[in-house]
Order: sequence, then structure tokens, then C-alpha cells
Amino acid sequence: MQDYYALVARCQGWLSVTSGLFVVLQKEFVDQLTNRRFLTIFALFLIISVIGVHDGADQYNNMLASYAQRMQSISSDTQIPGYMPEIPSSLIIFTKMTDYFVMFGVFLGIAMGFDLISKEKETRSLRTLLSHPVFRDEIVNGKAIASALVLAIALGATIAVSVAILLIMGIIPTADELCAILLFAGISTMFVLTYFSLALMMSTVAPDSGTALISTLAIFLLLSSAVPILGWTAAEMIAGSPPTLPADAQGSHYISKNIDSSEFEQYEREMQSYWEGRAAASSLINLLSPNVNYQKTALAVTDPKIAVTMDNNPYSFVEGPPETQPGLDEILDRIWANVVALIALPCVFFSAAYVTFMRMDIR
Repeated sequence: MQDYYALVARCQGWLSVTSGLFVVLQKEFVDQLTNRRFLTIFALFLIISVIGVHDGADQYNNMLASYAQRMQSISSDTQIPGYMPEIPSSLIIFTKMTDYFVMFGVFLGIAMGFDLISKEKETRSLRTLLSHPVFRDEIVNGKAIASALVLAIALGATIAVSVAILLIMGIIPTADELCAILLFAGISTMFVLTYFSLALMMSTVAPDSGTALISTLAIFLLLSSAVPILGWTAAEMIAGSPPTLPADAQGSHYISKNIDSSEFEQYEREMQSYWEGRAAASSLINLLSPNVNYQKTALAVTDPKIAVTMDNNPYSFVEGPPETQPGLDEILDRIWANVVALIALPCVFFSAAYVTFMRMDIR
């Protein structure tokens, strides 16, 4: 009986600790879901996503018509064909949507977070809020969780509308394609949450909402555009100068028979090692860019055959996509670092926002 009362006391203590979190979460969830700015941006995001689905569906139908023509020509040919064309996948439509998500999903996440804390500082309502039985961590956690739920609902609704449009157009995804679509939705949610967490961090650090918005947009431009460019430049500096072409081959457009084959093979090995090191350095720096991580991961889910052929190393170029569908292990082997970065970056941004808010001087 004593154990029972101890368990009840612990449960009551846990409920009393988390009650403030649920109060903040519930209020913030309703406020965000009915916010006019969010509804406007979400409506634009939904319209643009529908346009992306329409463009992708047109491309899919063209590929399907081309596939039907090839199959007809093969069936009318008396000889055994050297290859059999593959029916196009409806996932090509979501590959097309990735470009729209990269731009407008960012703005959706930033709009949700840039004034989440700074608005409270401007109206001086934090002191009033903390006068109630609510702890600081419950405020920042409740606001973040509520906003993340609203973003997940918005992106889930967008994907659901996209799939509904496909069904109306007579494009029925297979079970494997539906699983890939769900993975695409999860990846897209993590991408949008990355910039939401960034905006939340700047909202905590900046003195007002305007400064938070400008700072967030500046960091967005840095991560999306400057990091890939600087990454390739820095990789070139790290790798150093490329190997020198053998003297007998310099200035020639073809390999002369007078060139020592062992010397040229050594040059080829050094050049391959050089490009592999340069590509590895560039890929490592690009992990700081959420856009690069999202594009690589989304492409691996929606079009794995193309994803396995993309590489920064020209010496590892594969002529055309593979004939068979790459396995999950092969895909993960190429994008596991991007997946980890896509999960780690929002955690880092939120942790910075959390620590800053907990140490904030509220007067």
C-alpha cells in the first residue's frame, strides 16, 4: 500500500510539473494554427505545391507516353531487344516538388519562429507569464513543440492534398512509393524545422522581431548559398594543387604511345586520390547547409537511381543510372551523413535557443 501511495505521489508531482507545459503548448498551438500570417503563407505554400504536383504530373505523363511507345516498338520488333525499358515512377512528381519545398518551406518555418520569443519581449509579457505557476523551460518547450506540431500538420496536409490530386488524375502510387512519400514528408518536415529552430534561436537572441527576421534571413542566405560555394573553394585549398601531368603528355589532346604506361597509371591514381579528397572535404563542409542535406536526402528517396550517380568526384562518375534499383543499404551509405546533419542542425539551433532563454534577464 505504501508503494501505491508513493507511486500516486510521484504521478501527481509529474503532472504538476508538466501541467504548465501543456497549458503553454495548448495556447500556443491554437494561436499558431489560427494566426493570419501563418494561414496566408501556408495557403501560398499549398498553392505552389499544387503547381509543383501539376508540373511533375505532366512530366510523369510524358515519360509514361514515351515508355508506351518504346514498349510498342519492342513488341513489333522480331529481334530480342537489348534492354527493357522501365515504367516511370510517380515519385518523379515529388522530385519536382523538392525545388518548391526548398524555397517556400524555408519561409514557412521562418515565419513561424522569428517572433516567437521576441514578441513576448517587445510586449513585456514574459514577466507576467512567469508570475503564473509556469517555469521558463515550460515556456520555450511549449512554444517550440506547439509550433513544430503546427508545421507537421501543415506539411502533412500538403502531402495529403498532393497524393489526392494524383489519385484524381489517375496516378496511383504503389505501396513502396507510398512508403517513399511518407519518408519524403518526414524529411521535408525536418528541413522546415531546421529553419524554424534557427528563427527561434534568433528570436531569443535578438532584441526585437525585426532584428530577428533580418538576422535569420541573412543566416539562411549564408547556409543555402554561401556555404556550398565556400565549401568547394575551401576543399580546393585543402586538397592543394592537382598532380602534374607527365611531361610527355603535356600539351597533347591524346595519349601518346611514347608515354610510359606505368607513369601515366601512377598519375591516374594520384589524380583519383586528389579528387576523392577534394570531394570528401567539400561534402564535409556542405553538411552545414540544410539545403544541400535536404536535396541529397530527398533525391535519394524519390529517385535513388539518379542519386547514386551524383558525386563531386569526376573520377567516380557512373555512365547513366544503374539498371537495378539501388538497395536501402547502398542509398544510406551515400546519404547517412546528410541524414544525421538534417536531424542534428535543428537540435543545435533549439539547444542554443533553450540555453539563451533560460539565462535571459527578464525585467
